[in-house]
Amino acid sequence: MKVWRVGHSTALDNGFPSGPYTAKGMPHADYDRLRGMGFSHCDDRHPSPYADPALRGIDTTERCGFDSREALNAWFDGWTQALSEAGCVVWEYEVPDWAVRVGEFGQCVFMAAEAVETGRHNFAPEQLALFA
Repeated sequence: MKVWRVGHSTALDNGFPSGPYTAKGMPHADYDRLRGMGFSHCDDRHPSPYADPALRGIDTTERCGFDSREALNAWFDGWTQALSEAGCVVWEYEVPDWAVRVGEFGQCVFMAAEAVETGRHNFAPEQLALFA
């Protein structure tokens, strides 16, 4: 299964690209750019793995990701410029189906040790909606 994840381009968390919420190993200046994101994502549209009834938590051997690029884009809508400026990129992985659990809104958790990197992409500039 293909999995997409936002992670820092250089900072690692137990040998895996550090995510924007834990921010382990990220330079303080990069983390400061993302401070408000955690608070803005404390809603029903952004459940933590523990609040997502389909996931029922996350193990220390797992990492968060998404089952599609579209789900990742929707989750981080409005934050891609800050993520890019903070040194985060979109990582693509191939993960065996048995090593992935998919929850609401395309969020998933996957076993980091089973993930094989297949791509790495910068965030595309966000287009402003002229007629929303």
